[in-house]
Amino acid sequence: MKTKPINILSDKIDFNPSVVAIGFFDGVHLGHMELITQMVVYSKKLNLNSIIFTFDKSPKQVLNQDFDGYITTTEEKFELLSELGADNICYIPFTRDFASLTKENFVKEILINKLNSKSVFVGFNFCFGIGRSGNPDNLKTELNKYDCNCHIIESVKSDEGSVISSSAIRQIIRNGNIIQANKLLGRKLSFTGNVVHGDHRATSMGFPTANLLLENSQKCLPPNGVYACYVDTAVGTFPSIVNIGYRPTFNKTTYLLEAHLCNFEGDLYGKEIRVRFLKAMRPEIKFPSMGALIAQIEKDRQSIMDLEEIKD
Repeated sequence: MKTKPINILSDKIDFNPSVVAIGFFDGVHLGHMELITQMVVYSKKLNLNSIIFTFDKSPKQVLNQDFDGYITTTEEKFELLSELGADNICYIPFTRDFASLTKENFVKEILINKLNSKSVFVGFNFCFGIGRSGNPDNLKTELNKYDCNCHIIESVKSDEGSVISSSAIRQIIRNGNIIQANKLLGRKLSFTGNVVHGDHRATSMGFPTANLLLENSQKCLPPNGVYACYVDTAVGTFPSIVNIGYRPTFNKTTYLLEAHLCNFEGDLYGKEIRVRFLKAMRPEIKFPSMGALIAQIEKDRQSIMDLEEIKD
C-alpha cells in the first residue's frame, strides 16, 4: 500500500519514536534510494517508526537562487518515495519563514518535537538552517543534545566514478543523454500530463499524436528532438515516437511534447499519460516538405520497434 504524504504543519500527527531520513530528494535517484534504504533497514532493526522527511518545493525556487528545474514534480516524487518501504512520508511547505529557522530551532522544533526523532539519516552534503549554515557535523552535534544519533551517508557513485546527484542528472538530461540519466535514476526519466488538443495535422498525416503542453512546465527537459519512449495509459503501455519542440516544418511556436503511440487506437484527450524516455533518436529539424517528414517518421517508427528493449 502506498504511503500518503503528511503535511506536518496542517495534519494531526503524533509519531512514535522514529528514525528519519531528510532530504529534498528531487529525482529520487540511486543515491537517495541508498540513503532511504539504510534508514528503513535501521528502523526495522530497532523496531522504530520510519519517516522520510522532505519539502514540497525546491529551496532554490523559493529563495530566488539558481533554480534549474525539477527532475520530478512533487506528486511524482511522493509516488516514488511511497514505494521505498518507509512507514511515513512527511513534508513541510518550504517558505521563506521556514528557511529562516536557525539550526538549533530546526532540530528542536521539527526533528525532535514534531517527528519524535531518535535517529536521523542525511546525505554527506546536507545543509539546513538559515542561510544553509548547518552541515551534517552541526546536525550531529545538535541532535546529540537530545540523545538522538545522526548517520551521515557518503556519496553514491556511478560506474564511471562520479558522484550521483540531482544537479548532475539535470545537466545530463539537458545534454540529451537519456541512457545515462536513466542509469543514475535507477528507472526511466518520465513526464506526466493531461493530453490536450493540437491542430490535428499529425492525424491527417497518418500519425495521430497525444500532445502535452510544455510552456509552463518546471520540469528539467531534454533538448528539442525525437525520442524513443514508452507511453503509459489507462489501457496499457505503448512504444512511442516522441517529439519535443516547436514543429519547425509547420512554423509553429507552441512548445509541445507530441507522442505517437505505436499500435494504439483510441481517444486520449483530457486523460493523463506518462511518457518514459528510452533514448534520443535525432534532433528536431525542419523538413523541406510534409512528404519528407512523413518518410522520416516512418523510419523513426521502425527504428523504435527494432529496439531490443521494445522487441523483448
